[in-house]
Amino acid sequence: MKPITKTSWEDDYSIFFHEVDTKNEVFLHVLWGFMQETAWHHAEHLRLGYSHLMESQSIWVLSRLSIQMEEYPRWGDQIRVRTWLAGVGRLFALRHFSITGSKHNVIGGAKSAWLVLDVKNRRPQKIEPVFRHLRHLSDGRPVDEEPKKLPAPAHPQMEASYTVRTSDIDLHHHANTTRYIEWILDSLPFGMNQTCYVHTFEINFLAEASHGDILSILTETLGESPPAFLHQVIRKDDGRELCRARTEWNRIP
Repeated sequence: MKPITKTSWEDDYSIFFHEVDTKNEVFLHVLWGFMQETAWHHAEHLRLGYSHLMESQSIWVLSRLSIQMEEYPRWGDQIRVRTWLAGVGRLFALRHFSITGSKHNVIGGAKSAWLVLDVKNRRPQKIEPVFRHLRHLSDGRPVDEEPKKLPAPAHPQMEASYTVRTSDIDLHHHANTTRYIEWILDSLPFGMNQTCYVHTFEINFLAEASHGDILSILTETLGESPPAFLHQVIRKDDGRELCRARTEWNRIP
């Protein structure tokens, strides 16, 4: 009997003590790490995973991400992460996520856009050939809306510096996407995390960071009600822009 191709994938995760902040809420980069892991599991099932792409000397790279959270799980909570393909364009493969809390209610989700890069020249490859064996999954389905392109801060008022360390580097020899979320949120004043929580986090990845890179994280305030910011991460040595991000926060009642 031919194996059934799952159009979506689910994984369960537990929240551990070292993964929560001073409010006993899980860090956002930890949640994205869970989503990233579930995406890899689904990709392997679809024969689109790391081992499959490496046969053609290619890798998946996250290009755009938009996360929306209504509620954050706490230490000891059990959550379920679900992911599914939302469409395939010329360059992007779109993947969505939902997060279900311990009360079986949806507490957040994300939209993401992925590129296939050639390992040697780091250039984007056409997506269609990669998905040739899965065309039946998307026949007749419209491509869902992809995360939007973000502007750079025009008048940044805050700057923080960071040096990329050994623990930031992943299997692909560049800083993992979870680290950018961590760096950007860490660059804001500590009081933000005490009085607010991140409702929306959007990010566009433009270039890779490597071990030893010295980064400058620039932030511009967009508004106070709700608090919102534009962010930009630049490599200081050559001025290369690595990513742009936008965060919107809700105040804790």
